[in-house]
This record gives sequence, C-alpha cells and structure tokens, in this order.
Amino acid sequence: MPGESPSPRQLIGLGATLVGFVVLGLVGGIALDSWLHSTPVWTMVGLFLGVLGAVGTAIGELRKFLR
Repeated sequence: MPGESPSPRQLIGLGATLVGFVVLGLVGGIALDSWLHSTPVWTMVGLFLGVLGAVGTAIGELRKFLR
C-alpha cells in the first residue's frame, strides 16, 4: 500500500530481483560472446542491459513507498 514502509520480505524480493537482472544480463552476454567467439562486447552490453533493468525496476518499486 502506498505510504507504508516496505516489509523485510518485500525488500528481500526487490534485492533478489535486482541481482537477477544483473546476473542474467551478464550470463547472457558471456554466452553470446562464447557462441560468437567475440571479444567481451556482448558481455558489456548484457551487463549494461541488466543494470538498466535493475535500476528501472528499483525506481518503479521504490516509488510505491515514497508516495
């Protein structure tokens, strides 16, 4: 509910989601680099997209609690 502080369960879920975004982006980039026999270009792209997704999710979720 808006205006209430987040519960520990919600914070743990948010943290797990953020880690998941970054890890999936990184692993996906590493897999693409391995498959394409390329330099770490796709690893960096995957990491960037993972961090971008994590930040977007964090902002969206934290807005609920800042109202």
